[in-house]
Amino acid sequence: MRTVYGRFLLKAMLIAPLLITLGFADGAAAKDKNPCMAKNPCAAKNIPIRKNPVKDPAALKETGEKLWLSVALGTSGASCSTCHPDGAGLKKEPFPKYIKMPDDIVTVDQMINFCMLNPMKGKPLAWNSREMTALAAYVSANAKESVAAPVNPCAAKNPCSMKNPCGAKNPCGMK
Repeated sequence: MRTVYGRFLLKAMLIAPLLITLGFADGAAAKDKNPCMAKNPCAAKNIPIRKNPVKDPAALKETGEKLWLSVALGTSGASCSTCHPDGAGLKKEPFPKYIKMPDDIVTVDQMINFCMLNPMKGKPLAWNSREMTALAAYVSANAKESVAAPVNPCAAKNPCSMKNPCGAKNPCGMK
């Protein structure tokens, strides 16, 4: 019995210094991999958000304005400007915020996609798409201080004088 205990003790005494040394070496290696220990962690090569970065603010503004007016984003015949002409109803209060229409606290991107799916009956935009960035920039640039409600074309006295937003594909009353 003593020999088994003695062998175990001898092995433990030989292995312990090795394990302690490896532990310190591992710690040193881990320290080198810690981005907070680097001189400038932001200088590391970043993973891009999209293949073609957006770098031209004027082109982004132009894209946002075109998309805001476009009925091609959905199938209901409505555009963003149908309910928000010249930014009507867009408040300067920063996102995320509670919006009554989706009955939720949403980011600007989520609200854009809510409108894409519901009133406009379109497909949601990818979070990293140029189109999403352009529409979010448009919302930010055209938000008004007033708390005026967005225009509801279906509540107008004669909505049929418009491109009939209240026709068969009523974007305002459909669920």
